[in-house]
Amino acid sequence: MGHGGEMSVDQAHRGYTVAQDGKGFASVNPLFWKPARDALTREFTGQRCYGYLSFEAFVDAAAACNAGRAAPEDYDGVLPTVATTAGATAILEAGRRSLDASGRTMELVYADAAAETPVGIRALDFS
Repeated sequence: MGHGGEMSVDQAHRGYTVAQDGKGFASVNPLFWKPARDALTREFTGQRCYGYLSFEAFVDAAAACNAGRAAPEDYDGVLPTVATTAGATAILEAGRRSLDASGRTMELVYADAAAETPVGIRALDFS
């Protein structure tokens, strides 16, 4: 492990891990959930971190949809719905396919010029 411990940053999971001799392994992400008390009030402040806020926004949206005050598509572009994340997911998938094909260029396919969500991925051939 090295002299006394090791620390690894993990951008994919928005956090980092720490391993220390005699203390073991820990997955630490202080921005997702902060178990510390406020410096002035000494009250718990974890509910203002993005992990808590993300769950709170999802629960509020689900309650509004269940009560008929909103529809799931009302949250496109606001919460990570399928419609909101489909483009980023397609880019990641195209990158994976490109790597699997030794760097071959991939193109996102759209239904028409106005579409924002890809409907497919195709390999390009420049020969």
